Amino acid sequence: MTTQDDLLLAIGRLEGKVDSILATMRVHQDQLDKLDRRVRSLEGGRAWAMGMAAAVSVITTFGIKLFSM
Repeated sequence: MTTQDDLLLAIGRLEGKVDSILATMRVHQDQLDKLDRRVRSLEGGRAWAMGMAAAVSVITTFGIKLFSM
């Protein structure tokens, strides 16, 4: 038969495990936030580079057509 002390001990163990899981989740969330900032920065840089490449392409095409006339 389970006594009250056994139940309290089991609840204490369960609380410790839940606290451990929550701490692990916080660490993972922090890592995910850092990764998200890095990816956003890389994507922004890539978008800027692609925009510049498109602008150079348009200017170059316009220049070639202008001087070939």
